[in-house]
Amino acid sequence: MTLQLSKHAYTFYMMYLLKTNDLAREFERSGGFEIFSRLLDTDCTVDHQVAYNVIAALWIVSYHPFALKRFEDFQLEIIERAVKVLDYFNKEKIVRAVLLLLDNLKMASAACHEVMSDIGVLNTIIKL
Repeated sequence: MTLQLSKHAYTFYMMYLLKTNDLAREFERSGGFEIFSRLLDTDCTVDHQVAYNVIAALWIVSYHPFALKRFEDFQLEIIERAVKVLDYFNKEKIVRAVLLLLDNLKMASAACHEVMSDIGVLNTIIKL
């Protein structure tokens, strides 16, 4: 018998588990950001609860210095895809989560700040 989780449950548990520092580090080491990137590109564009869970999980993990290199990775496009979610949903909780994520990243790394500048985050914030 195979047990399959819904995307809601899967992303909620990711968000919950990333609150533990050791699990967050292991998640980053084992390619978890590739999962984030894939989800941001697919499921986060069609389901607002999945989008919120993923953005909130990214916000949680953005507090860890070891995760910053993943946010700076141009191939994963985590920041770009997280901001792109706002094109699909304007629910207050999603907007708030994206803004909290961007606030953490702008203070954490010059490279993240540069990525945000390149993709025009300021214009997105002005539109909000």
